[in-house]
Amino acid sequence: MDESHPFEFPEIIDEQIRWASRLLGLPEDAFHGEDGKDPRQHILNCKETIDVAACPGSGKTTLLVAKLAIMAEKWRHQTRGICVLSHTNVARNKIETLLGNTTTGRRLLSYPHYIGTIHHFVNEFLAVPWLRSRGYPIKMIDSEICEKRRWNRLDPKWQFALKKKKIDKPDIRILDTTFKLGKKNGEFPFRENADTYKALKTACQDTAMEGFHCYDDMFIWAHDMMDKMPYITKVLRDRFPLLFVDEAQDNSEEQSEILYRIFMKGESTVIRQRFGDANQAIFDFVEAKEATTDKFPNDIIKRDIPNSHRFGENIAKLADPLGLTPFPSALIGLGPKKPLASGVSEGQHTIFLFKDDEAERVLDSYAEVLVDTFSEQELREGTFTAVGQVHRDKGDNHKPRHVCHYWLNYDSDLSNRDPKPQTFIQYIWAGIGNAYMIGEAFPVVEKMAEGILRLAGMSESVSINLNRRHCHRYVQKLLEKNSNALRCYNTLIFRFAARRKLPTKETWTKRWSGAVRKIAENISATTLSGSDVEEFLAWKDGSDEPTVQSPLPNNRTNMYYFKKKKTPKRLSFGWDQSTRSKEKPTQQH
Repeated sequence: MDESHPFEFPEIIDEQIRWASRLLGLPEDAFHGEDGKDPRQHILNCKETIDVAACPGSGKTTLLVAKLAIMAEKWRHQTRGICVLSHTNVARNKIETLLGNTTTGRRLLSYPHYIGTIHHFVNEFLAVPWLRSRGYPIKMIDSEICEKRRWNRLDPKWQFALKKKKIDKPDIRILDTTFKLGKKNGEFPFRENADTYKALKTACQDTAMEGFHCYDDMFIWAHDMMDKMPYITKVLRDRFPLLFVDEAQDNSEEQSEILYRIFMKGESTVIRQRFGDANQAIFDFVEAKEATTDKFPNDIIKRDIPNSHRFGENIAKLADPLGLTPFPSALIGLGPKKPLASGVSEGQHTIFLFKDDEAERVLDSYAEVLVDTFSEQELREGTFTAVGQVHRDKGDNHKPRHVCHYWLNYDSDLSNRDPKPQTFIQYIWAGIGNAYMIGEAFPVVEKMAEGILRLAGMSESVSINLNRRHCHRYVQKLLEKNSNALRCYNTLIFRFAARRKLPTKETWTKRWSGAVRKIAENISATTLSGSDVEEFLAWKDGSDEPTVQSPLPNNRTNMYYFKKKKTPKRLSFGWDQSTRSKEKPTQQH
């Protein structure tokens, strides 16, 4: 096929939609509806740029995967591919897992196609090659490590001057490729001719020359590449004439702006189809700005999916008037399809009233209702979520204010859908939390490998590329010449990921933290020491205190366990950080 011709979206017919339904293990009419008028059918048929505004429980990611499977079957280009972008690694993993379960879908997991996060795409195709062309190496892209390295390069007198102006490590930002300095919030309090400003600017430049960069910096370098080489957007549009964006409502202004510039600004735009729910917008990034440059959804090209398979019509009627972005034809509840063991389609709605000092009893009361409502099989197969909005202690004395007031052992560092742990032990807990949701071990393996690479990156002399997508594979490659270190790493993986034989505070302190340090030292080829290393390898306070209800320490995975007295029933449920429910193909209530 001549790749120089304009891209033509292939025709999608009803039989191919039914084929995709069967491929994903769904009923043949899953995307047509019983009356043949389901809006999902028209979205699958659509060949134009659209924004799909879907309600909770509408199966928008499954719909996207169905369309991708059809496109993979019909794709004939050798050097042009489909680009699928998501806000987080969790969303990316879900798409890759669903596609990877089919022979057809697996075609999209390799060249010329791309599936990944927005940040990873910008890094791979713009920022990283541009930085290298300017003489800057890439060892690690990690804001916390980069911020600490910048700070540690400063003389104590400059650190004192910055702290006096209430500026700490996370407050420092570079604003352009000349390393002009800014503050995370507000104006930078030093002028460019001030000695403190000059010292900090030099520290930022030197850290970049060492190969360490913050996440936010990468968009700066990507924009600079497009400024200096404007034809690069045409190259990317030729390579990816078709763009899908999942969870589009979560894109910040910075993300929306750069995607708009890459794919949509000016002439010869790509065909873009975004999927999301504006009523479930969550900004996992701290104090990020909501998108304004290319706001989702665009009312001119919006297609609605107002019917949910997660809840029934009663809940739909209650929720519809409360939506920030209401559906023109009203929210419709079509679920749950499977009735309860008692024969009813919905459980009893319950409101809990409690005194401020009794907040810690709420989860147990909630669990009691679940145990009394559902059968043994439903409890075993279902997914139950407690929803909380405020996750960190802001120093506010008002109670109950945040999740920890309801659950003392809750770990806010693991609350994001794509958590950024502060200690290695939290990497294990984060991986186990993800593994619990999908029933596989690889999230634990990847998180542990990611943590080891992060520890190795704390070395001043590390000379390897630590910003990798498949961390486990990379760690094995780095250790292949040291059989002892590789054996130790594989033992860690087998014990914590495969067998889930988790450490106690005593075994972690006496044995496993030292083993992790030695593995990272082998990778970095240097001794690892200093406060940053010790803090990272320390046991997380409170992690060794099991509760009466839990066979495992509660905050290890942010999975709360409840065991009802005098009955074999046991219930576990996660704490979601938003009003977004988990989209899992099991019955949810």
